Amino acid sequence: MRVRATCVILVLLLSIIPSTNAGSPEELDNVGPVFGGVHLDANVSGNSSSSLSDLPAIVEDYTATWCTNCVDVEHALDDIADDNHMQTYHFHRFIGENEDPLGSQEGDDRWIDRYEQRLPPTAVFNGTIRQVGSVPDGETLQDDYNQNLQNYLSLGIGSSSLGWVVSNDSNPIATWNLAVDMSNFPEDSHIESSLWIVEVLAYFPDGGNQEEYYHKSVKTVIQLGNATTGSMEVTMPTAYDGDDLQVHLIHEVILPEPEDETPAIPPTDDDSSEDDEDSGLPSIGLVAVLAITMFAAITVQRKQQ
Repeated sequence: MRVRATCVILVLLLSIIPSTNAGSPEELDNVGPVFGGVHLDANVSGNSSSSLSDLPAIVEDYTATWCTNCVDVEHALDDIADDNHMQTYHFHRFIGENEDPLGSQEGDDRWIDRYEQRLPPTAVFNGTIRQVGSVPDGETLQDDYNQNLQNYLSLGIGSSSLGWVVSNDSNPIATWNLAVDMSNFPEDSHIESSLWIVEVLAYFPDGGNQEEYYHKSVKTVIQLGNATTGSMEVTMPTAYDGDDLQVHLIHEVILPEPEDETPAIPPTDDDSSEDDEDSGLPSIGLVAVLAITMFAAITVQRKQQ
């Protein structure tokens, strides 16, 4: 009985293992680039502006405080930071979490909407290249990431500007302006902007990855819409600890919906019956797993008799 229960558990665990090709950089063709990065201290009023050509590369790191191999990814990103004009943002896993207190619903919602899978560690470069896991594709993660950062964005001439007004009597006011030539992007695409509220440093010694200090954690994402200029009153989140929140202006290119050039053909009775038969068959990989598992169970039982 114990052997059977073990086999069932093994099959269930194998069924939830993702098929992601960890370690291999993947070009993201279904989402547009991410750029921006001008930022200000959330505690004081100020203005920040940059030409598009001077903006840093945007690196998004999906992580969790219990994720031990996430530490390798974050250390590799730290190692290459001085040699690259880049800005790293750490999105902590939130949905379903009972250990990591540094994420947010808005951050996870954006990650799911844009990148679909929530697998820590995942690093995304300029919104166009994704690398999952901590196993390098080349000699080292540092080499991989340096190579990923060579995929420069052609943003053209323009600028990104952020203004921030702090008042004792009301919520702060954010103003933004984006000057950009849309001919540098795919036809019929548009740009949506957002504020990423970032906690510079958080102390959390209770995570399973044995780290104590976490840098540049995205506390929340505040959508600004597709207007290239505007102002908005901002309700700020509470920092996990301390008082070191920053406000970062980020722009995302939204690609047009792909056109379905092939008209849908309703299945005939014969086709649907074949589909039903196929859908009832497990994949070859699963059949192999079940066969191996059952063979192992029978072998163990024979040895116990």
